[in-house]
Amino acid sequence: MNTFNQQLLEAKKRQRLRYIRTFIFLVLGVLIVLSAILASRGTRIKVLPDDAAELATVHRHQGIAVVIGDTVYSLSTHPAIAVSAQGFKPLVQVLSENNFGQVMTVTLQPLPAKLELSTTVDDEVNWLINDKTVAIASTLKHELAAGDYQLTVTHPYYQDTTLALSLARDELFNKVISLSPIEGSVAIKTIPAGAHISIDGIDQGLSPLNLPLQGGVRAVNVRLDNYEPVDDTIEIKRQRADVQREYNLELKKAVVNLSLKPQAGQLRLDAIPLQATHQIRVTTGIKHTLSYAKPGYFTQSRTFNLAADETLDVGFALKKETGRVDIKSSPAAEVVLNGKPVGTTPLQLSVDAIKQTITLHKPGFRSVTRQITPSAAAPVTINVSLLDEKTARLREARPFYTHKAGGVLKLFTPNDTFTMGAKRSERGQRANEFVRTITLNKAFYAGVDEVTIAEYRQFNHSVNGQPQLPVTSVSWMDAAQFCNWLSQKEGLQAVYRINNKQLTAIIPNADGYRLLTEAEWEWLARKAGKTRQTRFVWGDDSIVPKNAANIADESALGSVKFFVSKYNDGYPGVAPVRRFTREASGLYDQGGNVSEWTHDSYSLIHSGNDAVLNNPFDQSISAVHVVKGANWRSGSVTELRASFRQGLAESRETIGFRIGRYIYGEK
Repeated sequence: MNTFNQQLLEAKKRQRLRYIRTFIFLVLGVLIVLSAILASRGTRIKVLPDDAAELATVHRHQGIAVVIGDTVYSLSTHPAIAVSAQGFKPLVQVLSENNFGQVMTVTLQPLPAKLELSTTVDDEVNWLINDKTVAIASTLKHELAAGDYQLTVTHPYYQDTTLALSLARDELFNKVISLSPIEGSVAIKTIPAGAHISIDGIDQGLSPLNLPLQGGVRAVNVRLDNYEPVDDTIEIKRQRADVQREYNLELKKAVVNLSLKPQAGQLRLDAIPLQATHQIRVTTGIKHTLSYAKPGYFTQSRTFNLAADETLDVGFALKKETGRVDIKSSPAAEVVLNGKPVGTTPLQLSVDAIKQTITLHKPGFRSVTRQITPSAAAPVTINVSLLDEKTARLREARPFYTHKAGGVLKLFTPNDTFTMGAKRSERGQRANEFVRTITLNKAFYAGVDEVTIAEYRQFNHSVNGQPQLPVTSVSWMDAAQFCNWLSQKEGLQAVYRINNKQLTAIIPNADGYRLLTEAEWEWLARKAGKTRQTRFVWGDDSIVPKNAANIADESALGSVKFFVSKYNDGYPGVAPVRRFTREASGLYDQGGNVSEWTHDSYSLIHSGNDAVLNNPFDQSISAVHVVKGANWRSGSVTELRASFRQGLAESRETIGFRIGRYIYGEK
């Protein structure tokens, strides 16, 4: 090899050695850095409790880490370790960066001891640990922390058993506990004595008898010739270990086989009801009476006296019973029997002797219903006088009642003729006060008060004001709609037929609420409750009595054209209802407070007919209606008179209304 090649080989050798030395230095550097990092991230694991620490082992569970002894070296951010010790629950713990280089405490929980216990009895017992019940069962499976305990096993038929337990961690304690039965006794007497006594199927001898018995439930059987056997159960338990029994034996029963027709009747033995059945047992040696009855049939009975073990067959086949019913009525009426028409009175019927419902019906009259039970022994007579609907409703009508809006109405049953309006010679008379002769003989209710804000607000929620003030500033149509609303609430037929706030018809034969007719209003103001007709509500004297009405008094001077001098009613404006003296009719405030809409349309045309008008009820439709009565702004004789009338179409602050209704409609 020439010199150049030799030099070239030596140069390559020196270069290779430099590479090896450099690699070794790099590896050593990396190892030194890793060792420093691992040393800085070493976490010592302290295991508690102390007895667990002696047995504990620590292993890597997750992440890049090395466990050396009780120290964990980790390159992972959140490594996990597993800590275990015999007798303790294993634990997995995740380390955080805050734990690196620190001492981390890990507490292991001891494993419980396990009980698996049973007894020598096949019944549920009460298991107590330290005097506290933990189970009522035939066996006990239970876990307890290691320690010392007192186990008690109780049963009502056995003596208590107590064991002291000293349990270690994770110990399995398995045992069958032997229970000893309690000792008791039974004393049995019978009347008469000498009966055979068996207990749990074993013959024990004749009564009277005293026997020792262990705890438990025992089946007792008592037998004596010619007497009914007795089966009983007795219980010997800790709270009552000694049991006594005395049996009053009954003579053996005889058997009665029954055949009953028709079904579903009432069977009685010696007058005592029995459930209808095919067989009964009766006491021997005495007389018995057996009967069978059913409504609509003749009752049958049988008397007998049977010996022990004797059997008797008894058949009852009842015969139908009918009765006669004589039905009369005045006037003649249709007869409806149990919902089916059967003829017209006078009528004679033959019907089954069971409860029957008979109704007498005639159009226009109040139906009468009777419930009867006919009998073959004697006929039943029904004789009734039917009341026409008018008379029936009058008899049922209450003198006063409160309607569903809260107002009170009073019943009036007029049979009166009076003069409505005023003659030209009467002081204050106006030309529209036509004189008419009116007869009122149709019963009606009238409001004791003018309709209040409290009542009207239930119909129209937008109305405000003191509840007991009369509602004002309402139109005639508003008042009519209130009447229809109240009729609907009480299930009555509406008087006013209104469509889109337009009156289209008036129903004269309706019994719903309405405004008072002008004739009714004037009769109530001038004649009701009085011996004669008067000009004013309070009488004929133009001097207003004290507290008679709310009108324009001296306090109204300067605010009205006319006022009543030397009179002060205490109210410069409208007053709550019932603040003034009740009027002779029994109503309030017809003489003042607010004027009132009436039912009638207003007209200035007098018929000129002098005929007596009987219960006039206007059915005409008009935009203008009659307003009656004075108000708190009235101060002239003209306005204070009860015959004063106005024709208005619009509401005013001085106008309210009073309601009424017929008990029955027109015919």
